[in-house]
Amino acid sequence: MVSLSYVRDSKKFTMNHIDYADRILCWDSHLTAITFNAFWQDVEQQAGILSESTCTEMALWEADSYDFLVLFFAVLTTGKTLILPPNRVPALEKQLQDQNIYFVERQTSHQSICIDFKLLEQAKIVFFTSGSTGKPKQIVRYLKQLLNEVTCLEQHFYLPKQSVAIATVSHQHIYGLLFKLLWPLHTGRSFYREQLLYPEYVVQMQHRLLGLELSNYLISSPALLKRWSSGIDLTACESIFSSGGKLDSGIRENINVDICEILGSSETGGIAYKKSDDALWSALQGVEIGTIENQQLRVRSTHAMTTDWVLTGDRVDLYPNQCFKLLGRVDRIVKLEEKRLSLDAIECAILQLDQIEQCHVLMVEHEHRQVLACVAVLSDALKLEAKPIVVAHLKKELTCLLEKIAIPRRWRFLSKMPINSQSKINHQNLKELFDKNLYPMVLSEYIEQDHYGFELEFLPDLLCFKGHFPNQPVYPGVGQIAFVDHFAKQIWSDLDWCCGYEQLKFQEVIQPNQVVILALSRKAHKVSFKISINGKALASGRFVYECQI
Repeated sequence: MVSLSYVRDSKKFTMNHIDYADRILCWDSHLTAITFNAFWQDVEQQAGILSESTCTEMALWEADSYDFLVLFFAVLTTGKTLILPPNRVPALEKQLQDQNIYFVERQTSHQSICIDFKLLEQAKIVFFTSGSTGKPKQIVRYLKQLLNEVTCLEQHFYLPKQSVAIATVSHQHIYGLLFKLLWPLHTGRSFYREQLLYPEYVVQMQHRLLGLELSNYLISSPALLKRWSSGIDLTACESIFSSGGKLDSGIRENINVDICEILGSSETGGIAYKKSDDALWSALQGVEIGTIENQQLRVRSTHAMTTDWVLTGDRVDLYPNQCFKLLGRVDRIVKLEEKRLSLDAIECAILQLDQIEQCHVLMVEHEHRQVLACVAVLSDALKLEAKPIVVAHLKKELTCLLEKIAIPRRWRFLSKMPINSQSKINHQNLKELFDKNLYPMVLSEYIEQDHYGFELEFLPDLLCFKGHFPNQPVYPGVGQIAFVDHFAKQIWSDLDWCCGYEQLKFQEVIQPNQVVILALSRKAHKVSFKISINGKALASGRFVYECQI
């Protein structure tokens, strides 16, 4: 363990027994430098203010990286527990206030207190994440553990001392906190104060730093890197670190700097890394890995939340030399952008709305990006409203309950949640709602001897409604033939192609939002169907198939 120490009489701060007092810790937007000495004096001053508070816990949410780091250490210096919440939405702020926990902000004062770095190493930080139950989960970490991790990073990855940390991710969460702020602070490097949200801003800043003969390293995420243009080249960039989700294959080909992916969590800290798409994950130095039942990865290290084994929720295949391959999550925790979100927690928030009776949140792909989507059952009050009006209303209501990234972008509304033959929610059908949108939604299904039944709902945005007709859309007969064929082939795998039809009848039209029953039965190479609503026939007939031998 590397220690922090402070020599009061010489006005010098040393870290790892190296004098960093006059070194530059932070660069602002004007490339004005802030030294380590000035930083620790700022910490002492803010700590003097906070020491007068009787609160034992304080929350911190600060957009400015330098001010964040000052307040981070100021709170810890006073011996208080620091809480780093996932957001600062009104609902969470009220929840914390009810527990006598308030958000700390920078103030002006000439009062200061001395820093006891030995006490500081034992300082407690609470990260808010989400458990598989959907309830907010607090992860208690100690500064000593975080410093152990940046020591591990320093030993594992080579970076020049003059390399400046720049980031597209927030310092509010453990990845940005470690890589952008604590790593430079602990090793005598510097960081750029602002968060750079766009690739163009990153390149501009790299050119400005190069004018000072400074190289840089970039802390980013798959969300930004996947939107990187192949026409943009990074300048004097020693390395790119990416964490917060899977980096899609092919992204590395568009970027002129090596990308090192980091796997980790709030509970474990950094676990492993890899530097190519097809590579196995390799455990970081000092990290032990293993598995339990269901191939769930477990890790043990000096920088995790405990020195015992910690379960990760990831399924893996283990390989020699502390390597492994990820197989997916065992719970419903997802990574979106650089954020770790619980789908269960988001659902709980949505269900607080009076307008929602049921819902299910999932991740779907939209325009080559992973986004949050929600399938919901509306109360009667909103069922007659137009979908854009309903979505806008729900999103507005959710701004007080969820941070922006956790509010679903895509929505589908059903008369009830779809279930399979075992009366469980049919997750695959829900996902297909956001796919090609060709077929009606299966709300339920049943089997009676050789007869198969499907309860189908026709959402207004199905492709077959487009153009048939603008003022009174109906689902055309050709579309009905297509989905009957689709469901028949799902049931009977030997059906090849439909070579004819018998006794086709289309008695009544199918309109948006209607729920119908599709009944299917088979004799030899013929499949009979009937579409009805409340016992009234809408369409019927037989399909004649060529069958596989």
